[in-house]
Amino acid sequence: MQPMRDRQGIAIVVALTIILLLSVVSTLMFTRSINDLRTSRDNTAMAQAINLARGGAVAATALLSNEVRASLESIVQSADPSIGGISTSDIWYYGGNATQPIASTVAARLAVLANTLQTSLNAAICNQNFAPDGSGATVRVRVHFTTAPACGQPFPASAQLPSGYVVDDDNNPATPLTRQVQGYALPYVMVVTASPGTPYQRNVMVQGEYRFLLKNGSFARYALFTNRHRTRSNSSVWFTSNTLFDGPVHTNERFNFSFNPWFGGYVTSAGCTNAGASSCAGSISPGAFFGAGNNTTFLSPSQMTNPNAPSWTSGGITHAPVFEGNPRVNWQEPFIPMPDNNQNQRSAAQTGGLYFNSDIARLTLYAGDDTGTPPTCNASGVCTPATSPYQYIEVCLTTACTGNNRLLYRYDASGALYRYNGSWPGVLVRAGFNGMIFADGSINNLTGPARSDASNPNTAPPALASFAQITVANAGSGENIRIQGDLKYQSPACSGTPTRSGNTVTRATCNNLSADNILGVYSQDGDILLGNGTNSSLQDLTIHGVLMTSRGEVAVQNYNSISPRGSIRLQGGIIQYTYGAFGQFNSSTGQMIQGYARQFTYDPRMQDRAPPFFPTTGVVQVSVATPLSFGQREQVY
Repeated sequence: MQPMRDRQGIAIVVALTIILLLSVVSTLMFTRSINDLRTSRDNTAMAQAINLARGGAVAATALLSNEVRASLESIVQSADPSIGGISTSDIWYYGGNATQPIASTVAARLAVLANTLQTSLNAAICNQNFAPDGSGATVRVRVHFTTAPACGQPFPASAQLPSGYVVDDDNNPATPLTRQVQGYALPYVMVVTASPGTPYQRNVMVQGEYRFLLKNGSFARYALFTNRHRTRSNSSVWFTSNTLFDGPVHTNERFNFSFNPWFGGYVTSAGCTNAGASSCAGSISPGAFFGAGNNTTFLSPSQMTNPNAPSWTSGGITHAPVFEGNPRVNWQEPFIPMPDNNQNQRSAAQTGGLYFNSDIARLTLYAGDDTGTPPTCNASGVCTPATSPYQYIEVCLTTACTGNNRLLYRYDASGALYRYNGSWPGVLVRAGFNGMIFADGSINNLTGPARSDASNPNTAPPALASFAQITVANAGSGENIRIQGDLKYQSPACSGTPTRSGNTVTRATCNNLSADNILGVYSQDGDILLGNGTNSSLQDLTIHGVLMTSRGEVAVQNYNSISPRGSIRLQGGIIQYTYGAFGQFNSSTGQMIQGYARQFTYDPRMQDRAPPFFPTTGVVQVSVATPLSFGQREQVY
């Protein structure tokens, strides 16, 4: 019996050993699974953290292109070098007074700019969480334009910050006093720290440059500009709930607000009580008027509960303009003088454009094919063909427009301008037409090609070919420019107009911002008059372009006597000395009883572009601000 017991004992030992081994293996497998789960969780959390950090860098870069750009422009325009503003006495805004910018001067002056910009930037981003709303995550960003601490954190020890320098300039060394476009770069270091709501945290460091271009600002950038915010007869002009401007608006005087006018761009006023052409002839009293009828009040910025969203309530009615620009509003903008002459435009026409030392009876612009035939446009505004190879310019020196009193020109995308001499290509006039057309006299009828249906502006063929860039200007006291026909782009930047539904305003659709065609109309001393002053004025006159008069107004001719003619459909902007009237409305019903209503759409391209030789404001603006990243490093410290 002993051998049997031995075998049973061995079996028990073996079984126990196997059980022990299985237990050990199971424990190891369980431990491995737990570790794998922990590793997977860790990897997921770290991936979330790094993705959040990268997203924060993208969001902060967008902020540099927009909000920080506005702060930069404010510093630049201070013209105070002690805080980083430009030098107005030197050839180079930040580079001294030599023919070429002095590198050491550029570095020193940009360092001052960087210090001031750093303070503004810290206030904008240090307390901001760049994580998506509701994510429970935390994403903090700091940007160093200097090696000083930012947002309470030191400059990264592993990073370097070079000096600022010139990156681009368009100054002609032969004529160094002609400022055109100057570009500068401010190196920066961005640090993003992100946590997805767990103990895990990742850092991303971005090394880059903040490049910006400075240029003398153009009046074309405004959706509306008034030197005096009143009519020629000194009647007040009030913005009401029917007022919808989706671009920058400025007056050298003070605005009047009734009910809830809407502004989608930057709104500025100088606060002058009586604006002269070149300076404030009265006193400076910043603020605005609020109310309606005989129940109005004036509020200074210090009297406004919120200067970015002011309101005044009286008789149960609240008058509260809505500002949705970025930035929103400035009640103490510097006075912007109107141009005192048109020598630049006349000279440009004489040397590289078309100059006429007389009145022009009719000036017709139109896009066309090689035979001069404009596109055909249907009732919906679809034109065939969609593009044209030539821009035509017909100049009629007399109403009859015959013989030597009719001049017909055309040019293509190359810029070569020819005059018709019985057949095309005609006689070469300019090898490179600069787009400037100037008359020392009145232009009685500026128009595009006629509509096929007089009641439908959609059927008007384009006045400007897709490549054409033209400014039409004139001079002479009391010499006006009359726009009697549609002036449409072949490739407009926008479609539609801003519309209000209750308390919500929907902006126009502007998705063709790469379009090249641009039109400017400028009268130094006269008015720009819309329509022909009779009841035969076109229904819904449509104009694509920027209209400016330095001493006059943009107004509907005989606005207070012609029958209702629909709306002036403007895509562009209006700059004027006094506010021109378009029509009259029944104050009880709101119905138009004479003239035209207004349907304005701002052309966003004018923020950075302008028609050829269009007047400038004398105020330097930041035309482009672009952050460039040269690389990222993750978890660097």
